[in-house]
Amino acid sequence: MIRVNLLGTKEPSSAGPAIEPGFSGGESSEKKGIVAGVAIMGLAIGAIAVQFLSATRTLNQLDEEINQLTQEKARLAPIIAQVEEYQAKLAELEEKERLIERLKSEREGPVRMLNALSAELPDFVWLTELTQRAGMVTIDGMAASLVSVADYIRKLEDSDWFQNVELVDASVSRRLEQEFTEFQLRTQIVSPSSPTPGPAGGAGAPAGAR
Repeated sequence: MIRVNLLGTKEPSSAGPAIEPGFSGGESSEKKGIVAGVAIMGLAIGAIAVQFLSATRTLNQLDEEINQLTQEKARLAPIIAQVEEYQAKLAELEEKERLIERLKSEREGPVRMLNALSAELPDFVWLTELTQRAGMVTIDGMAASLVSVADYIRKLEDSDWFQNVELVDASVSRRLEQEFTEFQLRTQIVSPSSPTPGPAGGAGAPAGAR
């Protein structure tokens, strides 16, 4: 069948809309996307480069500080060794000083105790032996009478050096046609500077007459 267009208008082409040569909307959008991606990638690479450079500078600074600290430590090593040596000598001297003070106290304690025993002796009382052990002292002696022994016990109890004075034994003996009372006392030693008993030890010493 033959169709004739009497209006003189062009029939629409079944091939689709006409496209002007040299122009494509799809290509333009694709190019814009590529440009934007390249720009973003460039920015990311730039940011990474900046961070890398900053981290590199930080590492270099830390390495430099470590080197300086190492050199300073090497310079101060002899001084530190001298200080440690002086501290060790100081500790040794302090320990010796404490030992000397302790020995001095232990030496003066028995002397002062003996002085106290002798100072409290009444007339006609003699000490023949002293034994110190574990803060206790045992006193052996002779007296003209039991009354003198009782007087000695009273004086010891009033002293700052002794407490809990106890008469262990007393007996009458005759020597050179004279009667004497032999006695033994036991008492606890108390230092005047401390309420605790004196140090343990053992000693025996005769005391002269007063």
